Amino acid sequence: MDDSNVDMREATHSDYDAVMAIASSYTFRDGFDYLPAKFHQYVDDPDVFMILVERDGILEGIAVYIFNDDGGALLSKTGRQNPRFRRIKTSSRTRQTLPMIFKKFLLPRCKETTLFQGVAEGHRVDVRKLILEYMGFWGHDKCNLDVMYFQSDVSAIRSSLASHKTTPLPPLTPYQPPDLHRLLPPAFSVDVLPKGRVLVDWDPYKLSESNMKKFVQAGCHILVDLTEPAARSLSFGGSYMTPRGRVYHIDVYCKDETLCKAHIINHVKHACKQYTGMITFCVMVIDQALKETVMKCCVENLKLAHLPHDHTYTLYETDLTVMAKAAKRVKAKY
Repeated sequence: MDDSNVDMREATHSDYDAVMAIASSYTFRDGFDYLPAKFHQYVDDPDVFMILVERDGILEGIAVYIFNDDGGALLSKTGRQNPRFRRIKTSSRTRQTLPMIFKKFLLPRCKETTLFQGVAEGHRVDVRKLILEYMGFWGHDKCNLDVMYFQSDVSAIRSSLASHKTTPLPPLTPYQPPDLHRLLPPAFSVDVLPKGRVLVDWDPYKLSESNMKKFVQAGCHILVDLTEPAARSLSFGGSYMTPRGRVYHIDVYCKDETLCKAHIINHVKHACKQYTGMITFCVMVIDQALKETVMKCCVENLKLAHLPHDHTYTLYETDLTVMAKAAKRVKAKY
């Protein structure tokens, strides 16, 4: 495939309309797409590379990569393709453009120890598998995460909370920096977290002081239980607008059903204090045994409507060997 007319560059704020025109935001993540809300934030963030691929002056696709953990990890966040070019196999397109992107934009920022990460939907045997294999991810899965969607109007939620009598729940507290000493011990960071990582709105990070500070500064609502000497639970919450309305993500880390319920209810209460109108709650758990607890809490206790958009995703993690070798084979034009 001829690449002589392919140009690549980082996105600017003025590219918003062109990107949204091809991003399939009304179908990506079932319409709960984060890109419209986060586009300008990505442009301004020096750790985010939002690469536009243009062919003969036409925007063919975009690829978003994020450096996390102080450069220790590179996340393949998302890619979108112009529907006009979908007649060409996605796997062929990936094999053509990905090494160029790595050579020109990403590898100069990588360390020898930088990990390459991606979050994809399960072990699906289709073109996604070919892409994962090409990127070096296939067979390097680290954990699964289950995502469930629930929806209701804030006024209805408030009524449910006021009328529903629940048994006392374990107390939770907003995260403060001194709480980190209760999160780092192996009793929590190893036994509860997947490989010592947290996924916040699906993005993986090491549990560290600098990352927790980053989450707080970004306005993330973080809750932790009061257990000493090691905590038993942790959760993250945050919100943004999507083509289908407001989404509030709730990412829960624990193994206890009662604690799981406490985190969900506290985040729902917090959301109802902050926003009005319809909210879709995107609840993520790592422990599959808690899926039934999430469902019961949201549907039976909070009277939220369960939406038919549940998915199981897989976190992949590997080194950069495969992509580094592919980039070396790219012609000198880039």
